[in-house]
Amino acid sequence: MIGRIAFALLLTGGTALAAPAAAPGADRDALRQHCTGDYLSFCGDLPPDGPEVRACFKQNKAKLSPGCQAAITSFTKAQKRADLR
Repeated sequence: MIGRIAFALLLTGGTALAAPAAAPGADRDALRQHCTGDYLSFCGDLPPDGPEVRACFKQNKAKLSPGCQAAITSFTKAQKRADLR
């Protein structure tokens, strides 16, 4: 849950960015680079730091760009590895 909220925060790139330190920087950068447009297209009416964004991305998964889908997969795997530590 925390990882997914952090994912929503990552999309904005704003000052409230609160990604766990264990998440590799490359994965965070990939989320920003590949998912910002998808966030704005499909979920932009939602607050970026809310759980609603996670639900929105899940609901629109098939519509997300291939780059965003890959970035989400990579970020999720990194979060799971970090949680195991």
